[in-house]
Amino acid sequence: MTIDKDLYRKAFDEYRQWNESELRERIRNAGKRTPQEGWEIYLSLWRFSQKMGFEVSEYQRRQKLEALELSYSRVQKMEAWRKTRGKET
Repeated sequence: MTIDKDLYRKAFDEYRQWNESELRERIRNAGKRTPQEGWEIYLSLWRFSQKMGFEVSEYQRRQKLEALELSYSRVQKMEAWRKTRGKET
């Protein structure tokens, strides 16, 4: 499958112009939004990202818990070693 280079360049240029206009708009309206409006926008973005996120499988969850337990046991072992040597940090 070949890509139409001219069409791709045109689309990329229009996308760049759109991004620049969005940035100018945000800069122009930066001080006009109240903290409450900013917080609501943040929450709506967070909710959207949560919906778009993926579910962690049970296998991945188990692996992560095992890694955390291993890390915690190593910290405990290091702390016990430090106490037996009489050095404090």
